[in-house]
Amino acid sequence: MTTGNREDYLINILRLTEGETVAKTTELAGYMGVSPASVSEMIKVLANEGLVKYEKYKGVSLTDEGLIYARQIRKKHHVLERFLTDYLNLDHMTAHEEACKMEHAISDDSAIKMCHMMGHQVDSDCVSCKSPCKAASEGVTEIIPLNRMSQGESGKISHIKSEDSDVVKKLISMGFVPGRDVSIESILSDGGPRVIRIGTVSMALDYNLASSVFVDVAE
Repeated sequence: MTTGNREDYLINILRLTEGETVAKTTELAGYMGVSPASVSEMIKVLANEGLVKYEKYKGVSLTDEGLIYARQIRKKHHVLERFLTDYLNLDHMTAHEEACKMEHAISDDSAIKMCHMMGHQVDSDCVSCKSPCKAASEGVTEIIPLNRMSQGESGKISHIKSEDSDVVKKLISMGFVPGRDVSIESILSDGGPRVIRIGTVSMALDYNLASSVFVDVAE
């Protein structure tokens, strides 16, 4: 059985139970559109791996390990889905179908980088992230918008955040991606452009665009 098939079962058990209840095998079979015999076979595999618990006449539930695994898969799905809709302008149904295929192939690290780049907490599954982003944290004072940095101040880009996906696309195309070193070389005027050094390149950046780039000045 493929990893993707196993992960499909885990994520669908999570969708039915949210890690708090039990799903009957007939319910899971109907939800996934597979036979009860296929469900029973997979549950045995997952139980042997310590990812689910099965009680006869009651149903199947996720173990603590299975819950963490399933949440990681679901988070990757939501990251991919939102990236496809917000940045590639796919409709929601197409994005969902594409994300279902891609969630099994993309690595945790790549999904985390995409999540950091978008700069928003995706969903409640973020609590199980192995590398929580500062973008999703409350009260993190060392992260400030680029337009509020002082001349000579420097740090690393934490994330990009804007309600306008075109702004995010533009900034990314200009090289403003998480993890890059950035500094303020000069401030031309209050509320005006900043001369930014990013990597080895210097450029003038509009004040409003700079407000969408968040920098970890504690790096």
